[in-house]
Amino acid sequence: AQQGMRSYDNYGGASSPPPEVNEVLHIDKYQQRPIRDPVFQVGGLMGGQHLRGGQQEGIRQRQFKFSSLNTNSEEGMRQFLMSPCPRKAGTIQCCITRKKSGINKLFPEYRLYMKNPDDDRDIFLMVGKKRGGQKTSNYLISMDENDLRRSSTNYLGKLRANFVGTEFRIYDNGVNPDGAEGTEDVTSGQARRELAVVMYEANVMGSKGPRRMQVAIPRVDSASNEAVVFQPSQEKDGMMAKFKNKDVDDLTVAFNKPPRWNEQVGAFVLNFNGRVTMASVKNFQLTTQEAPDNILLQFGRISKDEFTMDLEYPITPFQAFTITLSSFDSKIACD
Repeated sequence: AQQGMRSYDNYGGASSPPPEVNEVLHIDKYQQRPIRDPVFQVGGLMGGQHLRGGQQEGIRQRQFKFSSLNTNSEEGMRQFLMSPCPRKAGTIQCCITRKKSGINKLFPEYRLYMKNPDDDRDIFLMVGKKRGGQKTSNYLISMDENDLRRSSTNYLGKLRANFVGTEFRIYDNGVNPDGAEGTEDVTSGQARRELAVVMYEANVMGSKGPRRMQVAIPRVDSASNEAVVFQPSQEKDGMMAKFKNKDVDDLTVAFNKPPRWNEQVGAFVLNFNGRVTMASVKNFQLTTQEAPDNILLQFGRISKDEFTMDLEYPITPFQAFTITLSSFDSKIACD
């Protein structure tokens, strides 16, 4: 029977896959053991690169300095979370923890952390929580794990799904232009910006087959590092409509890298370079048609309630986190 997507180091409980799986996944023997040290790495390990011998130490010596980002202030941290990943940072490796026990059973809470390579401590970045009393799935994102109010200066934005959970829109903390949320106290006096859209298609291989996923984010100008601004007053002017109409000049469009079915493993497989260790239909890697070997964002399970999330330029940490939250959400047509 077909199972969920597996990473190579989940084969039969063994620490490394058989030769046949190595061949299918093009795994370098030095990458068979999971990488447990989430740091910034120049070039990273998401673009199909494989390290040999002492190359790992060479990369560590060229680490991007997190201290250069000036995140000690609230405004500095917000700037980091809402801006494209620094090119020099290469791959930013993070982890997500999920709390869904007790009062969080129906409305889980997800916390995003990043390892600071300067002093090896875990840095809390943001929290996402599913909100109750909404017509469709709705997640609030905050910079403060103890402050989940939309009226707070810590409020970053939200993720909103359609009824069946196949389409998601991601916004900043601006005001809804149609006035539907006019009774709520919001922190921004300007119309909200649309920051990403996510689309899922029904599985063609049944409920345990891989999902098909497409993502669109505003295109980033390589010279100015500024993204195209989307502040639609009507749905027809939004990113979702532009994507469906193939009007994508102002968008960067990514899709999930299709896994391969492997008979020896009995599962769909992708090479996560040791960053994912448990099978799940939620696991994914995003790439683009222009650069299919470069992974912009990858996400996967490492324990019941722990997950890894790795991202690269031009995705922002906020976009990456909300895109992964869409993978957690129930999908009538996909699960």
